[in-house]
Amino acid sequence: MKITVIILTKNEELNIKDCLETVKWADEILIIDSGSTDRTAEIASGYKTKFIADAPDSFAEKRTLSLKLASNDWIFFLDADERATPELQKELMEFEPIEGVNGYILTRRNFYFGQWLRHSGVYPDKHIRFFNRKFAAITPRLLHEGVEITGGTAEMKGEFLHYTFRDMEQMMDKINYYSTLEALDKLQHGKKISKAGVFTHAVSTFLRVYLSRKGFKDGSGGFFISFCYAVDNFLTHLKLLKLQGKI
Repeated sequence: MKITVIILTKNEELNIKDCLETVKWADEILIIDSGSTDRTAEIASGYKTKFIADAPDSFAEKRTLSLKLASNDWIFFLDADERATPELQKELMEFEPIEGVNGYILTRRNFYFGQWLRHSGVYPDKHIRFFNRKFAAITPRLLHEGVEITGGTAEMKGEFLHYTFRDMEQMMDKINYYSTLEALDKLQHGKKISKAGVFTHAVSTFLRVYLSRKGFKDGSGGFFISFCYAVDNFLTHLKLLKLQGKI
């Protein structure tokens, strides 16, 4: 069974090589790039990849475009900061379709500053990442777009790894970028927020992740992810408040 691996990139020179090393067995590797200005394209050229430059910035649009450009029906979505474990690689290489099963749910391990978080509400982190494109559609969202499957789904045993932040600078850059998209998404969906709500939502988010989701069991990593979620929530609602003309 032939598989196309699809990777979305934009200035991923620090990640792309390690990512590609875990999927170089694939029949096709399709990279959808949104105008990288670093060495992403150069590094990718060292592997058997099809590199599509100047793709739109929208994640949903890039994923939809990638499904049209893929040569094979079975698709494996992997982001540049993610890695397929040896167990998952073996499972995919030996894959045989099951009648009526058109999508597979994979479990992701999330690493924050190099630490795998086993609690904090981020494990097990399940996503449909392997599927038959004939029965798939991309949810049209600005952020956290997903794959909707027509037909049955099943789970694979192998997991994949997600290396979220290398350092504080990258963390803040990502939070700033994603909070802007989240604010725009909330505005489009008619969400409202008050000035007081900007603060109360952020505090409740920290407490939910650190206490309710047992982030404290992850030690310093649990504290940092709780802080990240709270800052993201604060900036998202602050930006939404501005978009609504309330500040």
